[in-house]
Amino acid sequence: MSQPELLEQIRATRLPASPELRGRVLALASAVPAAPPRRRWPARRTALVLVPAAVVIAVVGALVAGLADSGRKRSVESAQAPRPLARDAATTQEKTHGAAAESVPASAGRAQRYESELTLKVASLSSATKRALQLTRSYRGYVRSVDYGSGTARGSADLVVRVPVGRVQAALVSFSALGEIVAQHTSIEDVQPAVDRRFRQLQAIRDRIAKLQAQLEDPALASDARRTLENRLVAERRRLVVLRRVQAALLRQVSLATVSLSLRSAAPAVAAPRRPGRIERALDRSGSILVGELQVAVYVLIVGAPLLVLLALVLAAARTWRRSAEARLLSR
Repeated sequence: MSQPELLEQIRATRLPASPELRGRVLALASAVPAAPPRRRWPARRTALVLVPAAVVIAVVGALVAGLADSGRKRSVESAQAPRPLARDAATTQEKTHGAAAESVPASAGRAQRYESELTLKVASLSSATKRALQLTRSYRGYVRSVDYGSGTARGSADLVVRVPVGRVQAALVSFSALGEIVAQHTSIEDVQPAVDRRFRQLQAIRDRIAKLQAQLEDPALASDARRTLENRLVAERRRLVVLRRVQAALLRQVSLATVSLSLRSAAPAVAAPRRPGRIERALDRSGSILVGELQVAVYVLIVGAPLLVLLALVLAAARTWRRSAEARLLSR
């Protein structure tokens, strides 16, 4: 028998141990002192202690940081607080409230389009609007349009009135007394050249009409020529009537000034917002810090959860393999 065949036969043959050998092995095993149990780390107790401690440390840290940040923020606000307005500004506002409207007077003896816009802030919108209408009538003017609207908080009224040019200065002074002047604008357009040019056109038409009438008085005038002159006379008279109407409309327009009056009710006083105290600011800031810490913790859990699960699986597999190896060793 060759050597490989002999080795194969020895491996295939399993010799049972004798009872004496088994007894000696058991005696030796019982004689060996048992190994002291390994001290395991008390994970549950440690978690019960560490988790509340971490929560307390986080809360205390947030409160300390909130107090420090609120004090620093208060110092910055005090440093950046605006200085009180000068006394001259208040005096200027008081003078503006009682000042009358200043406007450019119209030139006497010239045809001009006079328009003025005046914006006022009034205490009572209804009373100011009624008073403006009364003043317009007292200056022999009329109201062209009124737009009135009033609400629970604020309101406005827009009036467009026509006042004789000779009385527009007094009217503006009376209107400005209704409230505080917010804005004012005056525009004057000189239309005297247009009036003079139309006057010369009217004079030329009158001269042509006079010549035509003188020619028609000639008894020796032929019938065809007379008919032509009469037609020309009718056309010139029609042109004279139209031009007179245009001139009268322009003169009537420039004889009255247009005043656009805007009334605004004063805005109600708004209470100044109460500034939070240092404790409120500290609690607010601490809450923000705690929310930030909670966000970081949630982010860490989301990112590290797969790694923790993988580590637990590896530890469980290693423990199972170790127990199976010990079981196989003892079964032999």
